[in-house]
Amino acid sequence: MTKLPVFVLTVCLAAVPAFCAAPSIAAQGVKNAASYADPQLPNGSIAQGSIFNVFGSNMGPAALANAPSLPLPTTLSGTTVTVTITGSVNQCFMVYTSAGQVAAILPSTTPVGTGTITVSYNGTPSPTAPITVVKTSFGIFAINQQGTGQAVIQDGNYNFNSSTFAFQPNETVVLWGTGLGAINGSDATTPPTGNLPGITVTVTVGGLNAPVTYAGRSGYAGDDQVAFTIPAGVTGCFVPLYVSASAGGATAVSSSFTTIAVGTAKTCTDPNFPASFIQTVNSGGTIRTGSVSLSRSASSTSFAGFTINSNTDSGSGSFNQTTSSAYAGSGYLFDQQVGSCYVFTANYSATGTSTTTGLDAGSVINISGPSGPMKITPVAGQKGSYSATLGGGTTFPGAPPPTPLYLSPGTYALDNGAGGADVGAFKINIIVPAVFTWTNMSQITAVPRSQPLTLTWTGGDPNGQVQITGFSVAADNAEAAFVCHAPDSAGTFTVPAAILEMLPASTVVQGTAEGFLVLSTGNMTNGSVPSGLDLFSFGDSQGASISVPYQ
Repeated sequence: MTKLPVFVLTVCLAAVPAFCAAPSIAAQGVKNAASYADPQLPNGSIAQGSIFNVFGSNMGPAALANAPSLPLPTTLSGTTVTVTITGSVNQCFMVYTSAGQVAAILPSTTPVGTGTITVSYNGTPSPTAPITVVKTSFGIFAINQQGTGQAVIQDGNYNFNSSTFAFQPNETVVLWGTGLGAINGSDATTPPTGNLPGITVTVTVGGLNAPVTYAGRSGYAGDDQVAFTIPAGVTGCFVPLYVSASAGGATAVSSSFTTIAVGTAKTCTDPNFPASFIQTVNSGGTIRTGSVSLSRSASSTSFAGFTINSNTDSGSGSFNQTTSSAYAGSGYLFDQQVGSCYVFTANYSATGTSTTTGLDAGSVINISGPSGPMKITPVAGQKGSYSATLGGGTTFPGAPPPTPLYLSPGTYALDNGAGGADVGAFKINIIVPAVFTWTNMSQITAVPRSQPLTLTWTGGDPNGQVQITGFSVAADNAEAAFVCHAPDSAGTFTVPAAILEMLPASTVVQGTAEGFLVLSTGNMTNGSVPSGLDLFSFGDSQGASISVPYQ
């Protein structure tokens, strides 16, 4: 395979006065160069022999400088990176340097364990920052260079995968990443090829196992390749993909989730998105989306020694525009493969201001249903957001009694009158099915991440889907969430331990675990698109949530 192109800025070195501020490493600023996973997440440690990034300030020259050739140096334009583990001092091999971001390769000989990292510039060291070194922690390179969305994958002719160049089931392809593990030899120069010894690698595509035929270095320092065969039965433009790797019998560590486009034709089709919308995403322009939903939600949260219960009917609407690249990397473009799961992680390395703005869809969304008329109104100060409590409420000591619930089963007609300044008029019908009940909710008081989690339910739409969502926040605010989809008619679903292990252990604040588990059913439909939008979806949901620690 050919080397993955690396696009960097033209090098223009500048002298740095001796009185400049000392280098500084940002909090949680040491990350896998492919995934950018938070260091406190289970897949956020740095593997032996992998490429990693350091984010901070004053760590190198103002203009980015690349290592000119092999062997990679340990000092580049005045920058050095040192990792110390239990007294072992290891000089890393420099890939590039700049004031705010440095890339280096951790030597394969670095001991595993916890330690410190220091960046020095022109002889001035930074304060140390923590680092955890492991045998393997794989990250997948993504097209957006932030570890999310479309993965960097090539076929046998070196074509890159995309929704306009889909790969086929049973085709063997190669993805790029870093973090499979150590090599026997120097990480500063051309590494040996071949499967890395002692490393077990699995690839999961759309919830199905994809046979692996190669897992080792690409032939370039720090860069790994994993060759796998796309399983039959997978199709879609945004199929979830992740890699798990382990060494020496240790528990496997899973990469962050990315996507792959799979179809029988080069331009893929997708069961969840109209072809016109995928074309808009591919155009690289602006994406304008809208959604309207009716929902019933129940929750139980323990806080400061007492329990707050809520059972509420609500209506909501959201109308926004953003860039296609931001939308593609946001996590919205994941195919809802029934029977499979995927994981989202917060990426605090992404920089820049938000590209999302709200759209005016009118002054009101009217509801007409079995229980009479209601209105969903704009949220003050949040253009494009609409919300209304339709019934129910929260119960806790001293609270007023809740109002009657509104969303009895039946058909509800909604419209936005003449529309708004940005979004035209629409008229839709939403069908609310039989009441949905999470039957084993009270039995779940904690979620051990090393064990599968089974959930059971009754009711809802027998032709619809159930969504299981889990969310956990670590002590340093690192966070991750999983989403699984199952047919409503199944009545049960088991979340694999391999998915749960990707979440961090929950921190506890004032007696409340910073973790949640949500079980919901619903059916969002892509409907006729009103003027001013590229995608319009609407539907219902019923669900319940509990606060629960992930252990």
